[in-house]
Amino acid sequence: IIATGVRAFNKAETAKEGESLNLARRQARLMRRRIQRKAVRLKRLVRIFKKYELIDNGQLFKKNFTVTDNVWQLRVDALNRLLTPLEWARVIYHISKHRGFHWVSKAEERKATGDEKSEGGRVKQGLNASKALMQEKNYRTTAEMLLQEFPYAQRNKNGEYTKAISRVLLAEELTKLFVSQREMGNVLASPELEFEILGSGDKKSGNLWEQKPSLSGEQLLKMLGKCTFEKNEFRAPKASFTAERHVWLTKLNNTRVYENGVVRPLTEQEHTVALQLPYLQASDLTYKQIRAAWQKSGLEVDNIRFAHLNYGYKNSQAADKKPSDPESERIVKLAAWQELKKGFNDAGLKLEWEKMAGDALCGKPQLLDQIAWILSVYKEESEVLQELKKLEIPGGQAGIDILLGMSFDKFHALSLKALYQIVPLMEQGKRYDEAVALIPAYLHHSQIQHDIDHHKTKYLPSFYEGRDKNGALRFAEDLNVPRNPVVLRALNQARKVVNALIKEYGSPLSVHIELARDLSKPFDERQQISRDQKAFGEKNQNDKNQFEEMFGRQPSGQEFEKYRLYREQNGKCIYSLQAITLERLLEPGYVEIDHALPYSRSFDDSKNNKVLALTHENRNKGNRTPYEYLEGASNSPQWIYFSEFVNSNKAYRLAKQSRLLRKNFGTTEANEFKDRNLNDTRYICKFFKNFVETHLALADTSQAKRCVVVSGQLTSFLRARWGLIKNRAQSDR
Repeated sequence: IIATGVRAFNKAETAKEGESLNLARRQARLMRRRIQRKAVRLKRLVRIFKKYELIDNGQLFKKNFTVTDNVWQLRVDALNRLLTPLEWARVIYHISKHRGFHWVSKAEERKATGDEKSEGGRVKQGLNASKALMQEKNYRTTAEMLLQEFPYAQRNKNGEYTKAISRVLLAEELTKLFVSQREMGNVLASPELEFEILGSGDKKSGNLWEQKPSLSGEQLLKMLGKCTFEKNEFRAPKASFTAERHVWLTKLNNTRVYENGVVRPLTEQEHTVALQLPYLQASDLTYKQIRAAWQKSGLEVDNIRFAHLNYGYKNSQAADKKPSDPESERIVKLAAWQELKKGFNDAGLKLEWEKMAGDALCGKPQLLDQIAWILSVYKEESEVLQELKKLEIPGGQAGIDILLGMSFDKFHALSLKALYQIVPLMEQGKRYDEAVALIPAYLHHSQIQHDIDHHKTKYLPSFYEGRDKNGALRFAEDLNVPRNPVVLRALNQARKVVNALIKEYGSPLSVHIELARDLSKPFDERQQISRDQKAFGEKNQNDKNQFEEMFGRQPSGQEFEKYRLYREQNGKCIYSLQAITLERLLEPGYVEIDHALPYSRSFDDSKNNKVLALTHENRNKGNRTPYEYLEGASNSPQWIYFSEFVNSNKAYRLAKQSRLLRKNFGTTEANEFKDRNLNDTRYICKFFKNFVETHLALADTSQAKRCVVVSGQLTSFLRARWGLIKNRAQSDR
């Protein structure tokens, strides 16, 4: 092998928090922009002062000029005495420069109220405390309160919000000061100046309220991506009923259960019962609740387990503790549905909610989808109100008031137009890929149309089509490149590796790819995988130490695997259940490691398919499954004993139990197993495979028709046979 094209690189995120590498730069850039906008606003304020003759020197507030009086005290004095023009300018400037916190909308304020531990939640608590203190002690202005309550420091320290003041309170203070100064004959406290500073009372106009608007409406749509299928349609809000239903149906239709040694999809009745459950919950839906609903409907559930859950004991748990119930794990959370339902029910509009919910569940989700669109696209309260009034919201103004307190901000990969075609097919039990394949215009998503004459090039093209006016790279929209930064970096690196190999060695005869398994998982899941790997490594080392104590030497790879399986099987041969003598464990020809589902039929070399058997039992079993060898079809005594042993073994994961007890393993099932163990079918792999097949011109002598994506399991199998040791802690090799 001259050049394998292997490349190791850092993930596009910080190691500790899993945040974007660009986050620190982006936060610094945003801070610079805020400071710049504040400086521009204060410059305009100084010009207003000159216009109304409060000052004659525009440079005055640029200098740190010396003053003997405290500006906080001046703000209190302004209620009782006539201020000089300079004093009056200083008071207005002081309030305008430190103008307090202001919520852009009720929804933003409500979100902060719901999360008291966040910075927004702590700000909200500080604002409420300040307002309550003013009312309780009847202070006239915020300055009067702060001087009286905090005489030595009127400003918050870093991370402190006990003296947080809202912009509304400061505007009220400034209004009172204008009134007081006019009453005392200050000709410079004119209504015209007040209008320039405080605006018309809409909390938008006037220098004090001037603020860059939220990315909203048309501006937000310029940033929003287009649908994977409907290229002229914007992506649907994740909070829409139809998008949430698509997510739920994807999880439900991909759910598999394990019953009597066979992994199967849900029956029509199981699917029907489960489909409605998340809409009846006040919070997350768990697997346990699905089981309870099936049982309540009269379905037999005693022998059913959910295929991907781990029902075994975890290594990290103490021996005297029972593991947590795996079925308490969440399967889905319809966050927007639950928020809308709670909002209407808490406001006494239960019937109005049931009307909207009932229509959506009966195939008419348009109203809920339109509401989600408005609450996701528009952020300014006035815009949200204007758009909501165009709809017939149940409950009228009361219903609109509820919705004004909500806001959503994420979007699905598909548009509502596409989802309206896909979701009805998924409601019939079709998986997402099956539903897409039934829509002729969308068929290319799951199968590239190789009969189309694509323009192929020697090198793989860039994922970008140029830069926008700000210099940012712009994705080639026709490629539908995954936007996950970790995945995107991996794809870019893979593209560079392919191009570098072609530059060095010429066009390839064929392309075979393997990508890391955990690449597209969320950061917290990848962290958990790392912790599990570390725990597994520690347990491995402990087991090796025990082996060394027992046999007086370090084990070889196969010897250690025999020892581990011996302990896992409680010292018994898996098929005959006869005791295996530990002292003879390493004796040549005494015991052998067997593949429960024969390797030649399954290509499954995983630990879940390996067992320890006496040599003569393994030879007698031959190329058969345990079910075939132990005459499971006639329910023989040996099959019954074997089944009881497997089911009662707490060390066995469900995946291993399903292989040992599998009944149907004919040609079709075996081919499915082989295909799954040889090929990687994750979205990121399919994307890169299709990308290569579509764009890369192979060598003229190539006979290859497809790019092959191999599974990590196949690489692991070859690595073990070649004696290549993988040590994650030591290096990337």
